[in-house]
Amino acid sequence: MNADLMVSSPSLARTVAETLVGAGFTVQAQKIRLPGQALPPLLSGLNSDIVIVDSTVAHEQADLQAIEAMTFAKPQMYVILITDNSDKQLLFSAMRAGVREVLTLPLADRALGDALQRCAVHQAKLQAQMSLGSTQAKVVALLACKGGCGASFLATNLAYLMASEFSRTCALVDLDLQYGDASFYLGAGAAKNNISDLTHQIERLDAQLLLSCMHPVAPRLSLLAAPQDMETALSVTAMQLEKVLRLARQKHEVVVLDMHRAMDAVAIQALDMADVVYLVLDNTMPAVRDAKRQVKLFRSLGYADDKLRVLVNRYDSHGFVDLKSIEEAVGLPVVHTLPQQWAAATESISLGQPLVKTHPQNPVVDALRQVAAHLLQTEAPKTKTWLSRWVGVHA
Repeated sequence: MNADLMVSSPSLARTVAETLVGAGFTVQAQKIRLPGQALPPLLSGLNSDIVIVDSTVAHEQADLQAIEAMTFAKPQMYVILITDNSDKQLLFSAMRAGVREVLTLPLADRALGDALQRCAVHQAKLQAQMSLGSTQAKVVALLACKGGCGASFLATNLAYLMASEFSRTCALVDLDLQYGDASFYLGAGAAKNNISDLTHQIERLDAQLLLSCMHPVAPRLSLLAAPQDMETALSVTAMQLEKVLRLARQKHEVVVLDMHRAMDAVAIQALDMADVVYLVLDNTMPAVRDAKRQVKLFRSLGYADDKLRVLVNRYDSHGFVDLKSIEEAVGLPVVHTLPQQWAAATESISLGQPLVKTHPQNPVVDALRQVAAHLLQTEAPKTKTWLSRWVGVHA
């Protein structure tokens, strides 16, 4: 594997280069960063497996912005940041920018070597996935840390947005099996078929049966609704769900799971299969407390931190708990915030229409576009006029 190195100290450059070669990496580019030299020109044109950069407190923000731009364009790149700043807040900021490892000066024994070993394992897994040419869908779960945090609203709107504006074939699966109402958020009403129609015939499950039980909400978006009664909901098993989700991800580009909060066998099965789990909370103490408990549970289940993404809905900058306090309590960075828009959201829910249709320029919709772009590792499309959006939905 190839590595690029950009540090400000010749002695540090020698140490890092020797460690890289000793770990089996080929040093492709080695640049000494001059005092006050901007980072973007140094990062331009890099295409290696790993990039090692050092930074100081004085240049931290500008450097992280440059790194974020690079990792957004090349998400497969493994970035290690070496810094003289030991502030915990830097770790969260660096993770947001796409940095995989943060090492503090002076480097502890084996710190860099251990980081390079983790990098090698990560890149080997990435190469294996690419060589398989896998076309399986990305599975995304949205889980409310506290009841009423808006996870179902966000799941339905995110799914609709990825289908309508990002042109992804998307399956929305309502896994709030007893109280699910995703169909009403999307104007589907009481869907004719639901997930229990699949699980009751699990032995003959195939693509045709799956599609026949899904409700076409819009072009490229289909909904697998929750059962209509609680007794039926209780009959769905984890093994049945695994088969349903495996087939769903083969037939779609994205599968969105609207989760319920109870951590039973069905929920754990779904979360195990998810590539990304959004922990949805607001900035209130009860929600933050439950988010902390959920993160502890997921870590005990062996979930990597980069699988978990904290999303603060209805964020109020004047609220009781600020973002820094949330990050410190939960132990993960806040990846996204969505603003408070009660009136527009309530109207959307009451009409049974996605917010992107009722209020396409609403700040919540703009924020969800950024969530989708980050998730799909692409740029948010330019917003359309109301006429082109209407034509697209009814085409």
